[in-house]
Amino acid sequence: MLKLGSGTWRWRGAGGAPALSNGLWALLFGVSVLTALNSAGLILLLLQHAQLSERLAQTDVRLRELLGEPVAPLPAGVTSDPEQLIAHSQYSRDKRSQDDGPPAGTQRGEQQEMMMMMTYSMVPVRILVELCNSTKGICLTGPPGLPGHNGTDGLPGLKGDPGVQGRRGKRGEKGDLGDKGDVGVPGLPGEKGDVGVPGLPGVKGDLGVPGPPGVKGEVGVPGPPGVKGDLGVPGPPGEKGHVGVPGPPGPPGTDGPLGIPGPPGPSAPPRVARSKNQGVVLANPNDDTLAERMAKTDTILTKTENIIKALLGPTNVTKMESTFGTWMQDTAMENDPRIWVVEHFSGRTVKEYKNMESFQNGSANSIDVKKFFQGCGHAVHNGSFYYHIAGTFKVAKFNLQTQQLHTLAIEKALYHNLIYFLHNSKTYFKLAVDEHGLWLIFASSVDENIIVAQLEETTFSITTYINASYPRTKAGNAFIARGVLYITDAKDAKITYAFDLFKREPLSVSVEFRAPTGILTMVSYSPKNQTLYVWDNGYVQTYDVVFLSDD
Repeated sequence: MLKLGSGTWRWRGAGGAPALSNGLWALLFGVSVLTALNSAGLILLLLQHAQLSERLAQTDVRLRELLGEPVAPLPAGVTSDPEQLIAHSQYSRDKRSQDDGPPAGTQRGEQQEMMMMMTYSMVPVRILVELCNSTKGICLTGPPGLPGHNGTDGLPGLKGDPGVQGRRGKRGEKGDLGDKGDVGVPGLPGEKGDVGVPGLPGVKGDLGVPGPPGVKGEVGVPGPPGVKGDLGVPGPPGEKGHVGVPGPPGPPGTDGPLGIPGPPGPSAPPRVARSKNQGVVLANPNDDTLAERMAKTDTILTKTENIIKALLGPTNVTKMESTFGTWMQDTAMENDPRIWVVEHFSGRTVKEYKNMESFQNGSANSIDVKKFFQGCGHAVHNGSFYYHIAGTFKVAKFNLQTQQLHTLAIEKALYHNLIYFLHNSKTYFKLAVDEHGLWLIFASSVDENIIVAQLEETTFSITTYINASYPRTKAGNAFIARGVLYITDAKDAKITYAFDLFKREPLSVSVEFRAPTGILTMVSYSPKNQTLYVWDNGYVQTYDVVFLSDD
């Protein structure tokens, strides 16, 4: 261990043997060298102090001689040793302090050219400057004097200019978490969001425990098979009536009168149409049979003059907040100014506006249609609102006056899993109305081709299915006018496909429609005024339809 004794360092180890490492030996050697240097410096300072003290004493004697003061001889035993000279100087100063000084006036004049040295000797400034110059800039001072009295504090100085910003220090350690603040003021409630699309049907649960077998009921009367029937075949002509009884012969040379007409023959059986989904047999749904209507329209609506030549517009009606939506007027009632609006592609509310002015001002009456709708393919026809029931393969007929709801199932149709018939408007079923009544357009789940079904309005059933032989993936939107199905391209920029629903054959058509920007969510034809109703990227618009026959 290390022990300090008599000013030296000694090492004692176990058994007297050194046990220090090389690093510690180097440290001790460095400390020893530093100590030796400090000792040498201290000795040098002591020698300089002795020399300065001797010169200070000699200077004090010289100053007194210059001032004309008597210089007392050194007392016996006092040599030129610096310490003895300093002591003698102190004795002389004490003695002078007991003598009377010069007059007050003379003393004030001399004080102006004198300064007090730390040896309490009055020295002229001129002599002090000469002394400093003779010592090559080294002015000697004596030992420190007694501390002076505390002076009064001076006025604070002006604030200095801000210094240069120093280097940014290291980031401190992360502090503790502060106390939890008070609860803030609750914000205003947000606007009500759009109604979401109804979810898919839930997974079928496990079967419960079977109950006891019930009593076997009586065998019911078998009903007629519900086979889907195409258009009924017109019945055979009635049999010719019996020939009347001939009248009595007339006079010679003249014809006799005609006999009494026989009874009419039996009439042909009525046309029969079956509904695929309801299994109901319908006889004579309208005043005219479908075959008769087909025969009438075959000569009227399949002419090339009834093909669309151009679309004029658009004419802006108003701007809506929702990108998706449908606006409609009744396609059958001539003098009905009301307007119905459905905002968004999902919901169960229809807004009723009294007229166009109310529509533009936003004053409406809301109607709940009892079921959630899906898409933008609705229609208002003869006082009823037709729409697709979301999440199902059914379409609905909602009477706006009585609020009665009727549904119709459409088998083998795409209706869920986001496989839309019209992708741009998120629509599975499109209702359309033209001069010949109500139509339903959808995509087949078998081959995804576009199918058109003609609806019987009174019984809300399907009378016929027509395959338009066009893939749904190429369709942007669709509508029907004068018995012809029109389909726009994927960007809704132009009409690129037409199909004659009576001749059941495609037609050549290419009609410019709109700029391929934004989202066209709805386009429907109104047979009342030959106008297209359009919802284009939130703008409600109309287009005038020009047929070839209009030239």
